[in-house]
Amino acid sequence: MSDKVYYDESCYVCSLEINAIREKGEACGIEFVDVSSPDFNYEGDWESEMIGRFDGEATVGIETFRQMYEKMGFTRLVSFSRLPVIRTAVNVGYKIFAYGIRPYLPKKKS
Repeated sequence: MSDKVYYDESCYVCSLEINAIREKGEACGIEFVDVSSPDFNYEGDWESEMIGRFDGEATVGIETFRQMYEKMGFTRLVSFSRLPVIRTAVNVGYKIFAYGIRPYLPKKKS
């Protein structure tokens, strides 16, 4: 079973990040799944936050990023993001982006 990250290719910010790290991520065994693709047919809320599956465990939001970057070898950065005060700031920043900014950003045309 491979690790997976579900992301929205129609979101400029999401696709920019995933496309910047795709090659390294795939080399580390991460499969990237575009939830905006017409072929994607899972039910549930795939639009609000990035979702992942690592070592068989589901992740949501910023924890998906942490797992993804940890798999790619950025362990020091991920450890830093887990420090108590930093963790809170990163978690809040992600929620603000996911729910307060991203829904209002323009989408790429298919």
